[in-house]
Amino acid sequence: MSIDPKKSRGRKITAKVTPMPVDTIAENIISAGWLLEQMDIAGGNRSHSYVGGRTVTVGLEAMAFKAPVYVGDNVTIYTEIIKQGRSSLSVGVKAHAEPREGGRSRKVTEGVFTFVHIDENGKSKPIHGARPSSSRKKVSKPKASATDVLSTEPKLKKGQELSLRTVPFPRDKNHNGDIFGGWVLTQMDVAASVRARNFVGGRAVPVAIDAMTFHKPVSELDEVSFYTEIQRVGTSSVIIRVESWALRENLKKYEKVTEGTFTYVAIGKDRKAVPFKPNS
Repeated sequence: MSIDPKKSRGRKITAKVTPMPVDTIAENIISAGWLLEQMDIAGGNRSHSYVGGRTVTVGLEAMAFKAPVYVGDNVTIYTEIIKQGRSSLSVGVKAHAEPREGGRSRKVTEGVFTFVHIDENGKSKPIHGARPSSSRKKVSKPKASATDVLSTEPKLKKGQELSLRTVPFPRDKNHNGDIFGGWVLTQMDVAASVRARNFVGGRAVPVAIDAMTFHKPVSELDEVSFYTEIQRVGTSSVIIRVESWALRENLKKYEKVTEGTFTYVAIGKDRKAVPFKPNS
């Protein structure tokens, strides 16, 4: 596989996650270890996509935590290829958090992770098709090959946006070796709730799920992206359509795996439905 540096190196959203109470250390503050894990996963996904194969983490530069992350924050993780050697590459990873009630996104931490490309025996392996570089200096684009496969993201329709991007693990598999449909459904609900909270400008709870379709199974280590779209708005409710797309580990392309429609209702402190004015 030939690598196009212009498409592969630049900054991109690699993960969108929402921490839960189980991830806290105290007073709704999220553990630094949880955040480090998410950043490592994002960096690993980016390095895997870049080299077209397995990579392992071998180093991490010093990190500074500029602000805490709280339960329910919408955490976006950006990655960028900043250096590449014969079999290793350095990935810059930045994490930004936005309060679940809405508001300005803030950078909470950043770091540089080093990964090494390995073969099936766990030994280092040269990165094929990418010229080594030691800076962010622009690298000339190689000629396209008939065998090139680009992991182009799905073209978004008007009103759609990326609300969540994550990776399932072996613990999420069923007896057939595929990822549990329940895991996918949970992530779709998380993505829809993120969109609903931002839209209503406060708390929102799910009250219905409709028209759920599973097109294809999700496999271990697929990078799964969840795109949301506001379909209908009521006085205190909002209907959100969710599409799930998987970037296959081996195929290097996105496939739609699931889609469904979720209904959320805005609620007040007394947990009763309240009218809302949509956030634009």
